[in-house]
Amino acid sequence: AVGETLADVVLFDRYMGEKLADGTKSLAIGLILQDHSRTLVDEDADRCTGLAVAALESACRAKLRG
Repeated sequence: AVGETLADVVLFDRYMGEKLADGTKSLAIGLILQDHSRTLVDEDADRCTGLAVAALESACRAKLRG
């Protein structure tokens, strides 16, 4: 699960302005992933990122900008 690998979440940018719909804001976050027992590979990062995005979409109505 993402909770076992997610060491920290860092908010590094926030934008609220005329280019966004009223009542919305754009947040940029970094996920710090760590496993003390092995080296993580790309598939681990992809899986954890996907789980984190799904959790944010569900809990906060967040949308991944793309």
